[in-house]
Formats: sequence, C-alpha cells, structure tokens
Amino acid sequence: MSVSLEQKLRHERAAEEAISAGQLKQALGHCIEAARYGFSLADISAGPIAEAYVEDAEGLLDLAERLKTKIGAATAAPISTEATPASGKPWRLLERPNIRLADVAGMEEVKRIIEEDVIKPARHPETYARFRVKPGGGVLMYGPPGNGKTHIAKAIAGELDAAFFNVDPAEIKSKWVGESEQNLARLFAEARAEKRAIIYFDEVDALLARSGNQKVNIVTQFLMMTDGIMASLANNEMLLLLAATNKPWLLDPAVRRPGRFGKLVYIGLPDLLAREAIIRQAFHGLPVVNEFSYSDGAMQTDSFSGADIRALCDETARQAAARELRAGASQVIGWEDFRAARAKARPSVRLADLKPYQDWQAANGGDAGPADT
Repeated sequence: MSVSLEQKLRHERAAEEAISAGQLKQALGHCIEAARYGFSLADISAGPIAEAYVEDAEGLLDLAERLKTKIGAATAAPISTEATPASGKPWRLLERPNIRLADVAGMEEVKRIIEEDVIKPARHPETYARFRVKPGGGVLMYGPPGNGKTHIAKAIAGELDAAFFNVDPAEIKSKWVGESEQNLARLFAEARAEKRAIIYFDEVDALLARSGNQKVNIVTQFLMMTDGIMASLANNEMLLLLAATNKPWLLDPAVRRPGRFGKLVYIGLPDLLAREAIIRQAFHGLPVVNEFSYSDGAMQTDSFSGADIRALCDETARQAAARELRAGASQVIGWEDFRAARAKARPSVRLADLKPYQDWQAANGGDAGPADT
C-alpha cells in the first residue's frame, strides 16, 4: 500500500470516528486531508482508477463543506435542522395507529422486551429521569421477512399514542448532492412538530448500508442529523426511532451504536404458541367448526413465517367458500379445508436461511425474539 493511500484511509477513518463522536471540527480537518491525499493519488494514477480517486476526493470536499455549515449553525443556534426547508415535498403523517401490543399474535418475549425497554421509559419519563435514562433513542428489529416487524412498530405507536411516520428509504435517498439531507431535515422537522412521534425506517439496510471508502453518503448525513436532534430534545418531547431489516449484516456499524439504533431485537419465526395465536387471529369472526383444533394447526405449520400462516389461513377460507358455492348451502371452515390448503403451502423461509441471523446475533448481541424451530 502506498504512503498516500495509507494516509488517505487513515484520515477517512479518523473523520468517521470524529463524526460519530460529534467532533465536527476534527472531522472537517480529516476530510480535507483525506481529499488532498486523494488528489495526489489521482495524479500518479491513470484511467478509471484516477477518475475514481478524483470523484472520491471531490466527495470528501463536499462533505467538508457540509461540516462547515453544521459547525457555523451550531455556533449560532443549538440545532439547525428545526425548520423545514422551503423546497421539496412535505412529509405526510400517514397514520396514528390504534392497535396495541395485545393485538400482536404471540411473540410474548418480544412484547416483554418492548414493554420493558421502550414503552415504560416513554410512559414514565420522570421515574427514568431520576436514573438518567431518557426515553427515545432507536430500536432495530431484524430477522427473516414476513414475521411482523412493521406490525410491531405500529403497535408501539398505538401503545404510546404517537404520530407514526412510516418511511420508505426511496423517499429519502437522492442522487443529487444535498437533497437526501434536505429530505431527512423535512422528516425530522415534521416529526418534532408532534409532541410524541415515531419514525419507522422499513428495510433500513437500503438506506444505511456500509459504503466502503465512499464517505459522502446518507449514513454520514443521518448520523450527524440524528445525533444533534436526539441530544436537543426537550424533557416533554418524545421521538423514537424504529427500524427493520432482513439483512442486518449490511448495515454500517456506526448506526448501531447506543443513542442511534442501539437496541437490537431479533424477530424470528413464530414458535408453537405464536403460530396458534396467529391462526386464531386469522379465523376470528369467521364461521369455523367448533371442534377445529388450533393447536393441531400450529403443529402443522412448523417453520412457517407469520405471513406464510396468514396466507395459509386465507387459502383455507377460500376452500370453504368454494365448497359453499358448490353445495348451495351454508358451510363452515373445517379441518379438511385446512389440510387441503396445507398440502399446497410451502414455507418461504428455509431453516438454513436462519443461520446468518443466528451468527449475526451471536456476534452483535441484542435480545432474542421467538425461538426459531
């Protein structure tokens, strides 16, 4: 490795660490030095390699300019992201969920963790303030798809009577320099306009993935903005950040530090009791034969995700509806309908697919959700 490249990488790492620690002036200096070494590397290179060094160095200078703006704004006011930028579309508050954790089928351990670590600190801030525990922060839910991460996020909002901002990463990211940061500013400004708010980033890996040596990215912008805003919350404000991902290993490690998405909760496949609860919930209010065995249904859906089970129950109901049309008389959902639907159903998650989650959890800690079967 050349001396220039080694120095460039050293300053880039130092800039990342300084940004994470909130030391913006130090980060500014390291960005400028990294850019200087980048241009030097471009001078002694050729073709696409030289172009890549130039592009990276220019990006570092762009980041340095944004750091200058942040430093100047911090001198004039505590936080500069309070106002919504004049340009760009406003964020719409899509919903204020009315569901509760009790409406989440099964997942008793997950609900216990959420109740203890999220709900109680938000409901009783004065008690936790005595122990210097501030409500808010961030929770990352991860695990295989189709197991209710978004449903849980809405239930948390319902428990706290909080405004719920459901964010698609595509609504944030932009190829234009500075526009992603403006989108984030608008989002946080509108969330802070609510006394109690939850911002939920679905498929957060599409937004905050690690990015190699490219330093001008949404991850850096996100860290700078969230650190400042979360630190500036008044005692009567609650802003909770929730995120979900099916690929936690893609996330930049910096976003998982305490104060960001530091609380990790694994949402695995539903266990036996959770599967039975899902089936009962899916058939609630439908004409079901009295002797239908929900426990047998749960045993027949081993290794199914929550979404798989709900799809199976939908198909079971269709079987009964088709039978009623054929018979020309009222029918009820029976075990034969369930068995016929089960014969055609296949789980969407293989047991081998769970190992990466288990390995990642072992390496990164966090709380466990339902036991995978």
